[in-house]
Amino acid sequence: MTSYAHDPTASVIVATWPTGGGTVATRIARVPRNWEAVHARRVAGLLTRLSALLWSAYAEDEVGLIRGFRLVEAVRVPRFPLVDPPESPEDDRDRIAHALGHIVSVAPGRVFADAIVGEVRAEIDAVAEADLGKLTGRSAQAVTHVRIGIPAEQLALAHHLLHDDPLEAWRLLTEVEPAAAATAALRWLRAAATHVSSVVGHPVADVVALAEAIDHEDLLVARHVLQPGFGDPRTVDDTELVRDLLQEAVLAGRGLFVVCPDDAGRPDDTGHRMVRTVLDPAEPGPCLVEGLLRGIQGCFRVYTDELTARATDPASLPDQRLRFTAELRRVVFSA
Repeated sequence: MTSYAHDPTASVIVATWPTGGGTVATRIARVPRNWEAVHARRVAGLLTRLSALLWSAYAEDEVGLIRGFRLVEAVRVPRFPLVDPPESPEDDRDRIAHALGHIVSVAPGRVFADAIVGEVRAEIDAVAEADLGKLTGRSAQAVTHVRIGIPAEQLALAHHLLHDDPLEAWRLLTEVEPAAAATAALRWLRAAATHVSSVVGHPVADVVALAEAIDHEDLLVARHVLQPGFGDPRTVDDTELVRDLLQEAVLAGRGLFVVCPDDAGRPDDTGHRMVRTVLDPAEPGPCLVEGLLRGIQGCFRVYTDELTARATDPASLPDQRLRFTAELRRVVFSA
């Protein structure tokens, strides 16, 4: 979501939003002279809450239910008094928009109010653009949100980026929705682990262990998705596996869990079963994608370590990176 804050030194309202590769900040309005700071902070807080609801609709594939014109008009011409309790997400968005309009209506002049109205419109437009797959500008923050659906064009873009350079496909974090990026990266990681397994003569699970030993790196995500029994790609769709991982982390972030007794851990001292997610509940999408990419890099480290150990003259080895990449592409597209 877009977060807003009042900068009392510069007397402005600023907006910041994540991009998957850092945070962007911009000034959206100058606070009227002699207007109390508490009012400016209230405006920033309401804008943040409205943005959270708008991006929540994006994550739930409910952008079509957002009545953008109605929200903009609520800020421009608020309803009085504000007494109706919200009965649905749309009602909540409407209530916050009216509350925002109520407070900006008492600001001196029209410049500040017009700027806030324009900001609400810009945020609604950004969510709509993201829903269409146009992840540029403010809409780029969509890459930090987890959605159930995976657009075909997003999945194709993810595979394209991985094909270009599977070892440095970090653009997946900034240009592709997490579910699509992770689904593609999981396929490439499986292919990399299977290929390296055949090269070194060890099971796939051992490939991850070897990679962790070489660079002393904890490849938790890769280890989890490649463990025996996680999911047979011949019978379970990668999309379903990725969706389960992400939804598990999202639920954990909300303090909720649907526990399968067969999969739950052993009871602790209180008699409760411990259920864990391998992802960061605060950023499940980027965490999963980055973990899968680091897994591919780990497979490459094992690959180069094996080829170097076999070579009588390491200087005569071909470019191992190019060789590994070419072999990995063949494995992926022959599967």
